[in-house]
Order: sequence, then C-alpha cells, then structure tokens
Amino acid sequence: MSAIDQKRIAKNTLLLYVRIGVVMLVGLYTSRVVLDALGVVDFGIYNAVGGIVMMFSFLSSTMSTACQRFYSYEIGRGNFEELKRTFSMCVLVFACIILVVAVAAEVSSLWLLQRKMNVENRMDAAWWVFHFSVLSFVFTIMRTPYMGMVLAKEKMKVFAYLSVVEVIGNLGIAILISHHGGDRLILYAILMAAVNASVSVFYIIYCRVFYPECKFQFYWNRKRFVEILGFAGWNMVGSISGICKSHGLNILLNIFFSPVVNTARGLAYKVFQSIQSFADNFYWAVRPQLIKSYSAGDREGMLKLMCQSSKFIYFLMLAIALPVIIETPFLLGLWLKEVPDYTILFTRLVVINAVIESLTNPLAAAMQAYGKIRNYNLVVGGFILLILPVSYLFLKFGFPPETVFYVSIIICALAVFVRLFFIRRCLGLSLRQYLRSVIAPIVAVTLLASILPVLLELHIEQPWMRFSAVVAASLAAMAVSVGTVGLTATERRNALKVICEKLHINAFAKP
Repeated sequence: MSAIDQKRIAKNTLLLYVRIGVVMLVGLYTSRVVLDALGVVDFGIYNAVGGIVMMFSFLSSTMSTACQRFYSYEIGRGNFEELKRTFSMCVLVFACIILVVAVAAEVSSLWLLQRKMNVENRMDAAWWVFHFSVLSFVFTIMRTPYMGMVLAKEKMKVFAYLSVVEVIGNLGIAILISHHGGDRLILYAILMAAVNASVSVFYIIYCRVFYPECKFQFYWNRKRFVEILGFAGWNMVGSISGICKSHGLNILLNIFFSPVVNTARGLAYKVFQSIQSFADNFYWAVRPQLIKSYSAGDREGMLKLMCQSSKFIYFLMLAIALPVIIETPFLLGLWLKEVPDYTILFTRLVVINAVIESLTNPLAAAMQAYGKIRNYNLVVGGFILLILPVSYLFLKFGFPPETVFYVSIIICALAVFVRLFFIRRCLGLSLRQYLRSVIAPIVAVTLLASILPVLLELHIEQPWMRFSAVVAASLAAMAVSVGTVGLTATERRNALKVICEKLHINAFAKP
C-alpha cells in the first residue's frame, strides 16, 4: 500500500505559500523600518557583526534536513522506539555543534571586533550585538531537532504560524526601537535574541507536549551518531557549493567590472531568493512523503511522486516567473527609484535559473531518502562549482558580465541530468520515463504558455494595462496549457476531483 498522501501535500503546500507571502511582505517592510530607526551606520554594524555568527546559520538548515530525513524514515517504518532514540542522538549532535561554534565565536570575538571589524566609535554596542548574536545562534540550533520533528510529522500549520509570529515580532521590535531614546542598536540586539529564544522555547514545549518521542533520554550509539553526522556533513557539501557559487560570482564580477555591476547582481539576487522560496515551500511539503514512502518499501510510488512533484513544482514556478520575466522593467521601476544598468537583464536571467533549479529539489529529496549521499553531493557539488572557473575564463577573454549568468543556467540545467544519473543507478529510475513524463510536458507548457503574454507585451503600450493583461494572460495560458498538455489523463481527473470537492460540486457521483 502506498504511503503517499497527495491531499496532505496539497494542503501543506497551500499553507506554506500563504506563509511565505506574509513573511516576505512583513519582512520587506520591517527592513525599511529598522533602517530608519537605526540609521545607516548602526544598521551596517548590526549586519556586519551579527553576520559573523549568523554565517553559521546554514548549519541549522543542513542539520534540520538531516533530522527530518531520519525522523521521516523511522515514521515511515512505524518504528516508534527507534524514532525516540534517533531524536535523542540528534539532540546530542546539536549539543556538540552549539559547544564548538559558541566557544569558537567567543574566543575569537576580541580578535574579530578589534582587529578586523570597522565599527568606528561603537565598540561597546558591537560587543552587545556580537554576544546576543551568539545567543540567538544557540537558540536557533537548540530548536532545530524539534522543528525537524514538526516538519517530519508534516505539521506545516505549526511551522507556518510560528514563522508568521516571528516576523510580526521582528516588526514589533522595529517599531519599538524607533521610539526608544537610548542606544537603539543594543536594544535591538537584545530584543531580536529574545524573539528567537521565545520561538525556540515554543517549539520545544510543543514537541514535548504532543510528541512523546521528543523527551530527551541520554542514548549513545556510535554507529547512529556517525550516520547522522555523516549525512549532515555530506549534505553540507551541497549547501557550501551553492554558497561558493553565489559569493564566487560576486567576487568575479567585482574583479572584472565596476561596483555598479555588483549592485545590479545584488538586486537581481534578491528577486532570485524570493522566487526560489516558493520552490522551497513545495519541497518542504513533499519531502516527508518521499522519505516515508521509501522507508515503507514503496520505491515505485516514491519515484512516481518524485516525477510528479518535479513537474508540478516547475509549473508553479513558471506561473510566477513568466509575468516577472516579461514585465521585469515595469516591476523593477516600481521597486527602485532608479534601476542600475544590467539589473533588468540580470534579473531575467536569475529568474530563469531559479525555474530550472526548481526541478532539482524533488531529485535531492529522493537521494536523501536513499541515504547514501556522499558521492552524489561530491559529484553534483563539484559540477556546480564548475560555474566559477568557466565564468572566469569567459570574463578573462573579454566577454560581458551577463555571461556568468548564461554559464550558470547551462551548468545548472546539465546538473539535472547528473542528478538523474545517480537516481537511475541508486533507485532504478528510467531516464526515458523521466524525459517522457517530466521534461517533455514542461517544455510544451513553457512554449505554449509564453505565446499570448509575449504578444500582449509587444502590443500594449500603457504600463499598468500591459502589466495587468500579461499577468492575467500568463495565468490563463498556464491553466490551459497545463490542463491540456502538462497533465496525464489520471492527473487531470484527480485535479478536477479536488477542484470539485473544494467547490462542493458533486460531479463524480455515481448516477
């Protein structure tokens, strides 16, 4: 019997999309309020000094993935006792991380702040920011094994609500400090740590109340400790390759071109992160089901879900990306007072890159379900890092700055097939099946859905009218093309059934 619950995936995806919408809007407004309250200098000090510690925050997401993988695996097997032991081992792993990073940060703080950081006459405030950033990091790591259990149990409502509460708390802090007469930077650092601690404590209390397996009992199993740490470590290789790609391209553009190009790339990357977050939400919703179905022995069902989710996530991303790509000049004009050179082209290229990379999330989840990810992450991570030397060679020979984005798009597209090679070898996926069930439909939908919006963009001159028409046409064209050539007959019938149930239309009742 299949362990896959597609209704739960759909419900969780909707919750996470609502979450990201609220978080993005509130977060953007909060940034503006904080900048006005702190001023340019203190805002820069907070980001620079706090960033020394927060650069380790990728450990939280990497370790959360590891926790969720092992939790979901045991849940899929129905092994409650092993789930309890796995939780206890995860807590021990995270305790080690907290100890190492916190001690290293505090020991190096004197050298970093006095020798390397330019904090002008704000050394006292910088000390407060640094120490409370360390405290925030500790609480972030403490809640990760508990948050991983919430995600493994697919309680996305709890995750979504707490994310919204956290950003609203951050907004409240921003408004509060804007009315504070003392040192706003110190108060801001203290209150941000307090919000982080409050959310972490809630995660811990919630899991201890509702999940009996989340009551820590000292348990040591060297094999399981090495297994969890090894999985997280090799998963970190993939994360680091992405970080190196991002910051490496910034360095290359800074070496060969003026700071204006870096500014354009930075603005484009903010759009990339916003678009990418939509793909991540679907990934969080589908990943537990993929791992549970694999651990339950339903490998065929897992591969089918992997193919379907790859296709669906691409369609969702394309529906968002298509009007953004077509109307990039209009949208950037709304966002920025003055649009720097190259920003429009860079933005279009990074959005295309984000759509292509959305295909890789379900593939990564399938390999995480398999568990043996060392070679996968080494090869895929190394392949992605080829973007840097290849881009360097093109820039060295005088190619324009946008070349690095074309290189990234091509290598990221080829990396999809590198991932498929591992999935075929490890999980038995038919490459022909993936090409027929995923690649062919998404190419057809992309071509068909683009025609009408592009024609409207070319023939309507009034900006707001053109933007509205392009958005409406993009959504309508996506709906028609997905319904006709993007879905199989079974997927189309299931989609219609869900829509009818939501609209209370009994179209599938027996006569």
